[in-house]
Amino acid sequence: MYRLKQVVLLFGDLVGLYTGLYMAIFLRYRTTPGHNFTELVSPMTLLFLLAAIIMFIAGLYDATKAKNSWVFYQKIIVSALVWIVFGIIYFYINPNQSVAPKTILALTSLVGFGLIAAWRFFYNGFIIVNLKYNIVFAGITNEVIELVKHIQKEPQLGYSVAGIISEPEINANQEFISELKEKNIIFGKTIAEINQQTKGGLHIIVLSPQMSTNHKLLQELYQSLFQQISIVSLSAFYESVMHRIPPFTFSEGWFVSHLQEQQKKIYDRFRILTDYLLAIVVGIFFAATLPLLALAIKLNSKGPVFFSQNRVGRGGTIFKVYKYRTMKALSSDGSAETNGPQFASNKDPRITAVGKFLRLTRLDEIPQFFNILKGQMSFIGPRPERPEFVTQITKEMPFYTLRHLIKPGLTGWAQINNSYYGTIEENLRKLEYDLYYIKNRNFTLDISILMRTINTILRMAGR
Repeated sequence: MYRLKQVVLLFGDLVGLYTGLYMAIFLRYRTTPGHNFTELVSPMTLLFLLAAIIMFIAGLYDATKAKNSWVFYQKIIVSALVWIVFGIIYFYINPNQSVAPKTILALTSLVGFGLIAAWRFFYNGFIIVNLKYNIVFAGITNEVIELVKHIQKEPQLGYSVAGIISEPEINANQEFISELKEKNIIFGKTIAEINQQTKGGLHIIVLSPQMSTNHKLLQELYQSLFQQISIVSLSAFYESVMHRIPPFTFSEGWFVSHLQEQQKKIYDRFRILTDYLLAIVVGIFFAATLPLLALAIKLNSKGPVFFSQNRVGRGGTIFKVYKYRTMKALSSDGSAETNGPQFASNKDPRITAVGKFLRLTRLDEIPQFFNILKGQMSFIGPRPERPEFVTQITKEMPFYTLRHLIKPGLTGWAQINNSYYGTIEENLRKLEYDLYYIKNRNFTLDISILMRTINTILRMAGR
């Protein structure tokens, strides 16, 4: 059903774009489009496919995030602006068009993407309501409670909690059970019991680890296969919905089975080339902006322009990471620490006015292109942490060192999901995101991270 949602979205978007082209020609020439429409269909079809790719990269085909909000429609606006730039480049590279498309291109962007926005508003508000999976959770755990609350808070995910297989009278989480009963969530001892009371039938059964030894339930699950009901483990479902690895899975056996690093070698080698190319681009930007940023830093506060600090890299190696200085120089080495290493806090008073701007735009990270060229970092990966904090966190979570299976990155999956991690507990949550990236890294995920990072920079949403 997830793919069906994507196909429906794509079809609606293409209808909006072709309709936008038709209306653009009508508005431009004030007559019913004829041969001029036919002549533009071929080149514009290529651009419409490009528009679909741009929107895909921007996350507009992630059906789990289809929600009527300003952030969502902001993505449509940005996609339209990027598309029109590519359109201008395309028609100037190919000037031999019998119809001059300048005004038409602008009108198509305005009308076409306007229709897309209207279509998405209708889809998010009405269609998605009828395209939901009915889910049953077998067993109650902290992760199940978290998932149920998340699904109820985010209806655009496309899930509906139909029931829970449990013994409510002996379950310790009575408050949670009472809340679910008030929302007509069915509690039952068997799948059949819940299925009979669920409108539209069941689509997914999520199996908690402690229920995997329940022989009676396993017999029911086997019969469910013949009813085309999907059966997934709690860990797999949690990962697909929350986009992080649930901590209850953390064990040597699980990591050995799921972190297939040998299969990632070819992609990692490909990334070395892209890292160098991107680092060169960032280096050119660094050279162009250095005089202005260096002057602003020096005028705003005393101290060096740049700041270096030891960080832990791949395999636990120590290297110096380079950044623009964003905090007051309070010690002899130019750092802001006077009482030993400490996590930066939200709204940290040590951050200078210029430093705040650099952090919001993530320009303070730009000098790390040098670390990428030296092979110490990648463009995308877990953010490198200080050795002192690694030692401290590893005492709480021994598997924290798994972050060092790959090179640290200039940006990463954990940063775009939550840019601030200032405590031990928050850094353990960051580990869940980092392990998700290490396990699932691929070209599509990297492109998504890159585009969302650009979106963060443009919105000045960094910290």
